[in-house]
Amino acid sequence: MRSTIVSAAAMAAAFAVAGICPAQAATNSTPYSFTGQADGGFPHGGVIADASGNLYGTASSDGTDHSGVVYKLTPPAQGQTAWTQTTLYTFTGGADGATPYAGLFMDASGALYGTTYAGGGASGDGVVFKLTPPAQGQTNWTQTVLWSFTGGNDGGEPICTLIQDSSGNLYGTTTLGGSGVVGTVFELSPPAQGQTAWTESVLYNFTGNNDGGEPYGNVLFGSNGALFGTSAGYGQYNYGTVYRLTAPKRHGHAWDFHLLHAFSGGTDGEVPRDGLISDSSGTLYGTTAGFDNSQGSVFQLTSKNGKKWTEKNLYNFSGQGFTGNGPWATVSVDASGALYGTTLGVGDSANGEVFKLTPPKHRKGSWTESVLMAFPGGAGSQFPYSTVLVGPNGTLFGTSSGSAGQNGFFPGNVWEIAQ
Repeated sequence: MRSTIVSAAAMAAAFAVAGICPAQAATNSTPYSFTGQADGGFPHGGVIADASGNLYGTASSDGTDHSGVVYKLTPPAQGQTAWTQTTLYTFTGGADGATPYAGLFMDASGALYGTTYAGGGASGDGVVFKLTPPAQGQTNWTQTVLWSFTGGNDGGEPICTLIQDSSGNLYGTTTLGGSGVVGTVFELSPPAQGQTAWTESVLYNFTGNNDGGEPYGNVLFGSNGALFGTSAGYGQYNYGTVYRLTAPKRHGHAWDFHLLHAFSGGTDGEVPRDGLISDSSGTLYGTTAGFDNSQGSVFQLTSKNGKKWTEKNLYNFSGQGFTGNGPWATVSVDASGALYGTTLGVGDSANGEVFKLTPPKHRKGSWTESVLMAFPGGAGSQFPYSTVLVGPNGTLFGTSSGSAGQNGFFPGNVWEIAQ
């Protein structure tokens, strides 16, 4: 769900792409199409990149045990055009987890971290896992389950991308469980010296009241260790919330919950299904998927003093023509302040789109939407649930989840747009 933007120098070495051009000049290609066999299928999470330009992601289904995979895509060698797919790990659906809906996080050593929605212990409520690169001279990555959720007070069924602090602690959300039954924000701490077990702490239990519930997306670091996030449901108007969690001054005390915004529906937005991003000024951005009275939106939250936050809708999707509808993933931002995202539907094709929102030139102006790609359907080009990875030269990467139905079996792909 959260994309990683690597350095311009690193990506430039791997992708020789022209500078940013007008949106209508964008061209798209497909680095990889899943077969729905050992390579997996139906990717929901986006991709991340390492310093060499390799892409990493998860496919939520298929693989040899039909429980999903973690994969790597290597860029074409000089003079070649084909990317190389490598399956790093195949989930068995047992104690190691199953159905990895979310994207991955990579630490400084090259290890990958993620979550699965299902599998794990007896309750099958998902896991947090780590994939360690092979030792020198070896080829196999090693999977370790850091935490297996029970669906009880520790939470269950995570579909978030994890984040990590400087001490190695991991943070994320669960969609259910906790003392309020409707989800948690959790922290996983590495083993103490001489120990092997990670420790889970629930930082916040959603109640399903004004604070919200069902947090699907990742959390975001703010200043002084604060965490920002969204809940997809509940809240004052039952359309979800945006919140901040502030760390306690004393270890072991409860984190403080601050409600930043409760979505009221319609043009204000409904059901934020993913987390938030921030720009260099600390402004927050996110999306709502739409529900009863809207087709989804892109919103902004600003604060002058960190206490009172103001929400503003930057763009409301209509679902008509090529304006799109139903953004399930959050947006990404480039150096110019433009936002990029995906929608599941679009009026004329109904298979989804990749869009760009360009900031206004004047303070009171409107943001401008450009459709960079409308998915035509077939061959896996349908339903992009993922965030967009923005490369330094304006290259965009993401996934489409595909479909399986009367018209065929299309297990999804990884797409690329050069602007």
